[in-house]
Amino acid sequence: MKDLSTFFVKDNLDEIVFSNRNKAYGAYALRNEYSSQLTKALFVGVAFFASVAVIPLIVSAFSSDVITDKGHDYGPYILDPVEEIPEIVKVTPASSVPVKVKTVESTIFTPVRDVKKNKPLPTEDDKKDAALSSETSAGEDTKLIVAPPAIKVGPPTVAPPYTPPAKVEDPNIVVDGTKVDVAADFKGGINAFREKVAQNFDTESVDKTGMVSGVITFVVEKDGSISNLKVTGSSSEFNSEAERTVKAIKTKWTPAQLKGKAVRSSFRMPISMKIE
Repeated sequence: MKDLSTFFVKDNLDEIVFSNRNKAYGAYALRNEYSSQLTKALFVGVAFFASVAVIPLIVSAFSSDVITDKGHDYGPYILDPVEEIPEIVKVTPASSVPVKVKTVESTIFTPVRDVKKNKPLPTEDDKKDAALSSETSAGEDTKLIVAPPAIKVGPPTVAPPYTPPAKVEDPNIVVDGTKVDVAADFKGGINAFREKVAQNFDTESVDKTGMVSGVITFVVEKDGSISNLKVTGSSSEFNSEAERTVKAIKTKWTPAQLKGKAVRSSFRMPISMKIE
């Protein structure tokens, strides 16, 4: 007897699907045989994989590998005969003993000529008033006169006076403006330079009232430009504004002259302003 759930679910579903249809059609038969076919396929698959795993074990159980120590048979190998090396006999040389021979004492004499007696050396009295010669003989006395060295008479030789080497001056040296031949000059004079400074000076940038003064120093270059600008005064704001004003002036100076050449010269100008 079929399970109720199977009866009411599967069979009823198949009956509903194939109602009023030809149940002899293959799909109806396949659906009815599906469970049995699936069970058969499962058993066949399990049996196949089990046989694949068991067959090697059965084969190995009935066949045993025989391990031998026999290697490859390459045939007999004939070695070449080895020549015997004869033993080297070390020959010891016989000790050489000097042969003793018969000798007799013999003295060789060296002949020497008869030695003549030396002549007596001349005394100091013999040397007095006598000239030097290879032999001593009698004669008149001589006087050895030594002439004094000749002195050349003429005007004395005077050495040329010493001329010190010319001093090489540094072309970039800054000359004091008061020690030049021609002082540096601004176009229109120094008063024109003061007026330009006063016209361009912004008094509102100085937070101070009353009389403010300072000293402007700079170097006039050979091309008329100015460098090394510095303003020294009691107010830093005044100093900064004075530097800005001088730098804003684009008119070039006429450089100072020293020995006919343009030189760098220092310039110093006091400045004072009344700020209200």
